[in-house]
Amino acid sequence: MVTPALATPLTDNRARTAQHYVMSEAPKRRKNIHPLRDAALAGIITFVTSAVGLSIIYVKAREAQLSAVRTEMLQLARTMAAEVDGDLHKTIVSPAQAGSPEHERLIAPLVRMHRAARDVWYVYTGIYRDGRIYWVLDTAYHYRVPGNDTPVDPIMMLYPAREPLYERAFREGLEFTDFEPRLDDGHYYLSAAVPIRDSSGAVVAMLGLDMVLDALAERMAVVQRAFVFALVVVLLMSIVAGVVAHRLRQFAAALVSKLRKARANAEHNAAAAENASRAKAQFLAMMSHEIRTPMNGILGVADLLRTMAPNREQKRLLDILSSSGGSLLRIINDILDFSKMEADRLELQASPFELRSLVDALEHLLAPSARTRNVSFSIDVDPALPAGVEGDHQRLTQVLLNLGTNAVKFTDHGEVRLTLRAGSAPAGMARISFSLSDTGIGMDEDAMARLFTPFTQFADSQHHRGGGTGLGLVIARKLVGLMGGQIEVESTPGKGSTFSFTIELPIAQVSSGTTTVKALRLDSLQVLVAEDNPINQTVVAAMLRQLGHVSTLVTQGRAALEALALSDFDLVLMDCNMPVMDGLEATRQLRRGMAGVRNPNIPVIALTANAMDGDREACLAAGMDDFLAKPVTLAALGKAIERARRSEPEERVVGGAG
Repeated sequence: MVTPALATPLTDNRARTAQHYVMSEAPKRRKNIHPLRDAALAGIITFVTSAVGLSIIYVKAREAQLSAVRTEMLQLARTMAAEVDGDLHKTIVSPAQAGSPEHERLIAPLVRMHRAARDVWYVYTGIYRDGRIYWVLDTAYHYRVPGNDTPVDPIMMLYPAREPLYERAFREGLEFTDFEPRLDDGHYYLSAAVPIRDSSGAVVAMLGLDMVLDALAERMAVVQRAFVFALVVVLLMSIVAGVVAHRLRQFAAALVSKLRKARANAEHNAAAAENASRAKAQFLAMMSHEIRTPMNGILGVADLLRTMAPNREQKRLLDILSSSGGSLLRIINDILDFSKMEADRLELQASPFELRSLVDALEHLLAPSARTRNVSFSIDVDPALPAGVEGDHQRLTQVLLNLGTNAVKFTDHGEVRLTLRAGSAPAGMARISFSLSDTGIGMDEDAMARLFTPFTQFADSQHHRGGGTGLGLVIARKLVGLMGGQIEVESTPGKGSTFSFTIELPIAQVSSGTTTVKALRLDSLQVLVAEDNPINQTVVAAMLRQLGHVSTLVTQGRAALEALALSDFDLVLMDCNMPVMDGLEATRQLRRGMAGVRNPNIPVIALTANAMDGDREACLAAGMDDFLAKPVTLAALGKAIERARRSEPEERVVGGAG
């Protein structure tokens, strides 16, 4: 739109100049006219060239911005669609189901992600039936972006507009994004839609989201004003060049230099904007990968515990489970340190640990998944290795677990073997060579060349074993580099792969003492657990049973207040983010004595995944007594309960009365 606006004065200027040439043409004065004419022509050419160049730059910068936004929207839409249960979605067919348990279960994850997504105005799902689009889910039932007062679309509401490309996407289950922003309600929007699939892989609905582009429009307006200003400067310089003909080349050279700098700056800004628009998607992908590594351990040990009768092995398994939970907690807290690690500014946290505990934990984490694939998993430890060393146990476990998980995933038969060998090292140091080999599918040279490229995945197309963010091996190589080693890879297609690295660690004296469940067991308490996630409910209830307490579960803050009004409890574990009423508001009402609660001063411990700066202060200001960031370990929960038991009611912070 900028280019046509600039074309009118340019055309008028060209017409006036041409008229001047005709009126001034006189053979006898030709020598006096030529310098001015040449200067004017040079000025016009300079102005036209500058206008076209800047217009092209503006168009490319705008397209780069829009392309980055479209990519971000599709990634966000895919993430949201993955949270929707396609089988359950097929059961939502009537407006009367609004607010039903099925409807709330489907819409809850979309609402949480909508809250976290910046600039997303609407999130919804729809189906294609009888040649038309009908809306099903709408996050506006529970969450609206400030300033959005559009009525909620009821279930199975007909979409009145007829847009062929949009309808084709819904009809055929194709991914869709708007090519150009559209103006609606005073805002510019881009829409995106991706398919929702059921357990069989069939497309059952489409998830759509609309992103408001006000911030992008403001940035492009600033760029547009800069381009207009540059054109004005070019025009003035062209006029000066026409008057001062003998300095034409100097002015032209200066102008070309400025245009090159302007173009370089514009391309740099476009690239920076594209990187920024991808930041959220890349961050979520990285976080998902980081969490999955220790989560693999937690789930593996949990499966073992569910199949074992109580015996002495349970203590060791619980220690491993606690260690995995601690690893996950540290990874969540260190997610924002990824940029420091990329810049070689991340420091490893060294502490003494047993090598035997490291390999035992890896065996218990990886062996169950290997057995499910009929693959043998073994560990060979050199007896010459010392019992204890000093290093970053969690990061070393993360590297080996990442390599081991990949080895098991890409091995269909044979074995996966972890080998630890001692090497020659200075006094007081241990030189340890780690080698993880498998008899899996192996890799060719092309795959190995791309192995440590960020966001590049090695996919087994025959068995569909790709996936992930493509960051696991990149992070592993970086961590090994921080430890002073380097990952080496040997692989043969069809025969398997071997990943190895060697590091030196100080020898340390370690003790094998661990905290037992018995030591954490307290007198039995009646504990009310307000938590909306079924998995978290199961985990917390199991921990409370281990500690000897009785738990009662509710799924949102209002239900917690009702339970506190009906029964006597000794303690409340309150999740902060819940539907209907969150934990902060429920605690404020509890401290005010609202809803007929029996004991407004009952201890309340925050149980939340929000562990950023300021979250603890917000919980305490609302009236909570303590703060536990997820994932919660058994030891941390026991200590928090003991702190709550020791505190007196008058010592607790009671806030949020205003």
